[in-house]
Amino acid sequence: MPSLSQPFRLTILPKIASLSNFALQSDYIQVNDSTFSPTTNKITIGISGSSVSQYIVNPTPKLIFNFPIPSTNIVTACNVFEQKGSSEETWCFATMANKTSTLNLINKNQYQTNEEESGDSAPSDSSVTSEFKIKADDHVVDIKILNKKKIIVVLKNGKIQTYDFELKLLNSINMAYNNVRFVEHFHEDGKDFMFVLCDLENDKVCLKLFQINENIETINDSAIELTSTILENFPLENAKFCYQFGKFYKLTDDKILVYSLPQFQFQYSITLPMITDLKEGERVVSFKPISPNRILLTVNNKIYLLDLIHNSILSERELTHLKTFQLLKTAVVDTNINQNRTLAIGVSTKFGSNPTSSLELLNVDVGTSTIKDSLGKSFQTSSTENNVQSLKSLFDDENDYSDKKKQVKNFNYEKIYKELVDSKNDVTKFDDIFFKSFDIKKEYYTEKDRFIYNHEFLVQIIDLIFETFKEEYPKTFTYLLTDPLFPLERTKGLLARLNNHPRLFKQAIVTCPNLPLNELLAELFTISNGELSLDISLRILQDYTRDSIKKELKKLPKIEVENFIEFIIDEESDIKDTTNAPHLFQLLSLVVDSIGLFALDNAVLERLSKYIDEQVAIAQSNTELWHLLDYSNVLAYKNDKFVTSTSKDSNTSLKLQEEVLPKYSVEYLDL
Repeated sequence: MPSLSQPFRLTILPKIASLSNFALQSDYIQVNDSTFSPTTNKITIGISGSSVSQYIVNPTPKLIFNFPIPSTNIVTACNVFEQKGSSEETWCFATMANKTSTLNLINKNQYQTNEEESGDSAPSDSSVTSEFKIKADDHVVDIKILNKKKIIVVLKNGKIQTYDFELKLLNSINMAYNNVRFVEHFHEDGKDFMFVLCDLENDKVCLKLFQINENIETINDSAIELTSTILENFPLENAKFCYQFGKFYKLTDDKILVYSLPQFQFQYSITLPMITDLKEGERVVSFKPISPNRILLTVNNKIYLLDLIHNSILSERELTHLKTFQLLKTAVVDTNINQNRTLAIGVSTKFGSNPTSSLELLNVDVGTSTIKDSLGKSFQTSSTENNVQSLKSLFDDENDYSDKKKQVKNFNYEKIYKELVDSKNDVTKFDDIFFKSFDIKKEYYTEKDRFIYNHEFLVQIIDLIFETFKEEYPKTFTYLLTDPLFPLERTKGLLARLNNHPRLFKQAIVTCPNLPLNELLAELFTISNGELSLDISLRILQDYTRDSIKKELKKLPKIEVENFIEFIIDEESDIKDTTNAPHLFQLLSLVVDSIGLFALDNAVLERLSKYIDEQVAIAQSNTELWHLLDYSNVLAYKNDKFVTSTSKDSNTSLKLQEEVLPKYSVEYLDL
């Protein structure tokens, strides 16, 4: 099932202004992509103004190698090559300071995971065996180390240069266009390719596709141009790009434009409502590919796993303790290799006037890449709001109004009010006058009653009901409690007035608009009825934000709060029988978060702790049962018999499944 884990910290970034600038974070931190895979355990990162560092992920994130760079240097590209059968690895990275770019190469001993640790001190550069450095012709945009002692470097001025492992220039190709904005390497059909995007004047771009030749003997043909396309009306300002499996994605404002390679044909566009709802200056956005037709999108402190074929949100997570989270690199998985779990690395920034930024890793389950994952999760439903069509009834309604009555209605409110006053305290007569005068068919508000919108009249009617009727209220008042135009000034003290009328009390909680938060909380903490507690809780959580609820909770007396907590955790409380009990537990978490655990008495705190332990035990038990079902043996039907794969060899198991399972199969699960 698609899911996003809570990010875990890799390291805290140094206190450098550029690293805390949201607009520069993704450009000032370079992650090596050659060894960044779903199963990687070593990550190499170039951190501007600090160092080029290598970390291990498991069993605990830890720095294993650090190559310092001057504080004025910006890392613009980084790549690592690990040759099979060799104890050395090669790092090549580019730095820039005062508009001068430098190409660096170091050879170092590979880190051995079984060697003894030397304490908590940071590793030194003593493992470097050789080091080379040259001045580059221009800003280095991309570096790719090949497996034949060749390094391909792409410069911003449009040059593609080839170097050996001592940084001696072997070849240089001029693409004829400068201002390179995007470079992507990919492997397909056993061949290596490179896709380059150049920004031209007047909103034009040039897109070039190269085939990379790794043969060291043919130096002059290290990059062979296959196609070159110029597109007009393709602005790149404030745009973000990513590429995966033959598709190029461009994110501008709240739209993703999808193109197909190699002809670079436009396919379709996708509008992202989670970006549309935010103003341009209030959003920090990043997106990266994660698997075929699926991307990771971050908007401020929210992370989304999106299916771009079915336009659905497969999973989302809000990082409430962070202000922003930006993706730097993702380990893209191909579903053909039966791999669903992968990694993403990003930079997070906390709240505060002097925020700290950190590198964090995110575990991602991309799902099965089937439509089953996307059912009922579309984020494009809002796109039909501007194209609303009136639907005709399938059957004729005998009570339907005529065309003349469907027109705007006018009522003589003064005359109706006078008749209601003359009815005195006769409940039946009062209701007859009200419902007949306004031609109301139901005892609750419907769309046909939208023409009753006189605010002063509604206030007068409510005051008249309160003054005239004491023990039994007319049905008119029940109707008014369902009206969305119920006067705001008459909601104050309404619940206290209806305490002796259970039916009207519940009706007010469920339908009456604009009920004061302090009165809802006061009623919630004094009643001992599970059904009403649930209704009030739902109303509070729907109408008010978490911050406003916390602010109001802090004003309540301690004894009322403790009564509510005891009611929730009471084993004999009828709340356990309600299907929406999680809403009450959500409100309980807000209560505890507002007043703090130390504000509770020891007895209440001890009971609350015991209750939480019980809920955690239940959750763990359910999780274990789920994993037992999820990883159960595969049953296949062959020769009128069920065959179970019990081999310990995963390859044998997969092979058995491929041979036994028919093209279409039905699985039965016994619970």
